[in-house]
This record gives sequence, C-alpha cells and structure tokens, in this order.
Amino acid sequence: MPDKDLSTKVQEQLVKDFKENSDVFEKVYDFYYEMILRYLLKRTMSAEIAYDLTADTFIRAFESFHKFKWTGVSIKVWLYRIAINCLKNQRRNPRISPLTEEFEGHESLVQDVKEELSELDKTLYGDDELSKLSDAMATLNPDYQNILSLYYFSDMSQDDIGKAINRSTSAVKSMMHRAMSNLRQILSPNLI
Repeated sequence: MPDKDLSTKVQEQLVKDFKENSDVFEKVYDFYYEMILRYLLKRTMSAEIAYDLTADTFIRAFESFHKFKWTGVSIKVWLYRIAINCLKNQRRNPRISPLTEEFEGHESLVQDVKEELSELDKTLYGDDELSKLSDAMATLNPDYQNILSLYYFSDMSQDDIGKAINRSTSAVKSMMHRAMSNLRQILSPNLI
C-alpha cells in the first residue's frame, strides 16, 4: 500500500499557517503519524521503540517546523529524514524488544507489518521465514537498510529516497542494487 501525501498546495499552506498558529501542526501529525509509525515499526521490529521513535520524530519536527522552507521537498520526505536520524541515534543506545501482538490499539497494524515483511521475505528468499529476512537485513549497512525499507515498506520513489537521505537518485539506484545483491548473498550464499 503506497504512502499517500498531501498536495503541494496544502503543504505550502500548512508551512505558511504554522508561522501564525502552531496548532496547524496537528494536521501534519494526524496525516503522517501512522505512516512514520509503520516505517519505524518495520525497521525496529519493536512496538515500544517504534512508538518512542515516532514521538521523537514528531517532537523534533514540531520544534523545527518554523524553519521548514518550501523548496519542493515534501513534508513527508522531511519527516522520513527526521525518522531516519532518530533511528540512527537510537541504534547508538539500543534496547530492542520483540514485535508482539500487544501493540495497544494497533493490533491490525502489527499484523499488516508482519504480512508485508513476510511478502518481502517470500520475494527475496522463496518462503515465509520472516526471521531470516529480518536477521539478514539487520546485517546490512544502515544506509542499505534505510533505502530498502523506504523503497519496499514505504513505497517511496528513488527520487524521494534520495531527498530523504541526502543522496542523488543515481546514488540511490546504485545503493539499492548493492543492497539487494548483499541481501541475496546473505540469504542464499550457495547460489551466488
């Protein structure tokens, strides 16, 4: 399911209105919250950490929104960039708990995440051994993890991924190719 985005006109208006009334950030939060939470849940496989990182993402976004200047980079891409940075900071001080069904009020989201990860595992490995894919992705360079997660889990375009991680589109394509090659080698070392 591709992540939707607010129209350019609406985004520009939110940025403008925020300067006079910070309450308009609630619209940003309401629209993008689940999108960012899903991404972080898939990256961390931990309900607790995903909630914490999502909160951190929106706190940082709120604190910086007055500095946001409309340059054609969507609010969505900007929020993903913040989420990636929060995730990098969290990795320096990890405390991972397993993804469980007890995801207070978001049980269907947990199931959707597990199904999406399982589908990606089937595509890459040929079966539904979710733990193998999760373990393999965890061994990749963090930049590769980010690119694969944004592309496959958040359905972001390579151009938007480049904007989110401050790389060119051609660099993203190259990194995706290397990441997929590394992932295939990890999952099926005897076939390569």
